[in-house]
Amino acid sequence: MIWQLIVLQVVTFGVLVFLLRQFLYQQVTHSQDRLEQLVQENRKREQELKDKREEMENEFKTRMTEHNEKMAQLLAATEAESQRKKEQILQEAEKDGKMVLAEAETYRDRIKSQIVAEMEEKAMNLAADIIGCVFSARLARGIHAELADELIEEIDKNDGNGLQLDAEVVEVSVPFSLSEEQLERIRNSFSTKMERQVKVIQTIDEGLMTGMVIRVGNSVLDGSLRNKIKGAMTYVRSNLAR
Repeated sequence: MIWQLIVLQVVTFGVLVFLLRQFLYQQVTHSQDRLEQLVQENRKREQELKDKREEMENEFKTRMTEHNEKMAQLLAATEAESQRKKEQILQEAEKDGKMVLAEAETYRDRIKSQIVAEMEEKAMNLAADIIGCVFSARLARGIHAELADELIEEIDKNDGNGLQLDAEVVEVSVPFSLSEEQLERIRNSFSTKMERQVKVIQTIDEGLMTGMVIRVGNSVLDGSLRNKIKGAMTYVRSNLAR
């Protein structure tokens, strides 16, 4: 009878493990499909940017060609005029050419910055979706606690530079409630730096996923997982640009 119960429990556990793996596999596969879709969209945007740049360059060349033709006509018509007049026309033409080039470069950089910003936003949302699908509530709470403790330690080490020390309230945004010990550590740390007792207000914001954001007046200390992902993306982008 005991062996039968053991076998039944083993089989039940195996079935649960299999179902859990199937669920996670489907979620991860869905997230991978979304990531592939994002990559395809980014490639399309890059091609559009390339086409726009080529179009602007061709337009610039055309305008420069037309401008040069006008220059030749002006030079032919004013050949008898003084050298000062010729130099003035050349200077104006050069200035116009630089302005056209500057406008084209500004437009190109603006489009590029817009595309990069959209890519980062979509990547952030996709990362949040993946984490939301893969992380269990227990794992998310564990990571949240670690990130919160890490930010509290950074606050303890901070000498107060960059903080608005005349604020009356310390606002704490978290996806999960902090422990009384963590709240007390935050209260003591800021009270020490501000040399007076401060009030700590805790707000639940599930959009943070994990981690903690602290606002002291106009000062913001962001220790959320979303901010760390954003920092990692910035680091990767800067390395790829080298």
